[in-house]
Amino acid sequence: MTGPIGYDDLRADTVVQVAKLMAASAITAPKSGGQLFLAGKHNFMETVIVEPADTRHRLAEWMRARGKERREAIWFRDADVAEAIDAVLFVATCAEFLHATKPLRDDSADLEFVGPTCNLRDVDLGIAVGSAAKTAAIHSIDCRCQTRIAVAARKLGLIRADIAVALSLSLTHKAVGFDRRIAEVDVDTLDYPPTGTLPVGVEGGERYGGVRNRQQPRSPIRESGTT
Repeated sequence: MTGPIGYDDLRADTVVQVAKLMAASAITAPKSGGQLFLAGKHNFMETVIVEPADTRHRLAEWMRARGKERREAIWFRDADVAEAIDAVLFVATCAEFLHATKPLRDDSADLEFVGPTCNLRDVDLGIAVGSAAKTAAIHSIDCRCQTRIAVAARKLGLIRADIAVALSLSLTHKAVGFDRRIAEVDVDTLDYPPTGTLPVGVEGGERYGGVRNRQQPRSPIRESGTT
C-alpha cells in the first residue's frame, strides 16, 4: 500500500496479524504429553480466526437465539460484542480418549459442550488461552476471553473440537468487550428459531434481573427417598 495509512486501513489487518501470532502462542504453549508430538501424533490444539463481519453476524444471531431459549439477557450482550469486535480467535482442544467414552458423549451431544473431556487437555487449553492472551497484550490489542461465542462457533461448525474458548479482539480507543451494559430483553417477544441445544430456560426462573435464568433439567428431578 502506498500513501498514508489511516486507522480504518490498519485496524482489521493489524488485528488479524496479531491473531495469527496469538494462534502461534497457543500452539507452542507448554502442554502435557509433548512426547505424543515427537512420536508423530497430530497437533491436538485447534486454532481458528474469524474476521468477516457476516460470519460474526451469524455467530451473534445464534447467540441471540440461544439467549431466547435460555431466557438469559447475557447472551444478547455477548452477541452485540461479536458484531462490535474486529476479529475472534478460537482456541480449542479435542481429547484422544473419545472412542472409549462415545456412549456418554453421544448422550451429551445436545449440550453446549460435549463431555466428558480429558482433564489434561482442559488444562492444556487454559495454558494455551493464557499464552494467546499474553501475546495480545504485548501487541496492545484488546482481548477478552469468552465461552458463549465459542459455543456458537461449535454449533455452527466453525470449529470441530468439543470444548473451546474464544478470544474476542479489537483495536479501539475503549475495549468493546468490557463494561458493556446488559440491556433489558423481553425474550417472549422475539422470533428466533430453536438452536437444538440443551438446556433451555424455565419460564419465571429469572435471576439477577434476567441476566441469568434457571434451566430445565434434562431428566425429571426425583424427590428425596424415591427411586
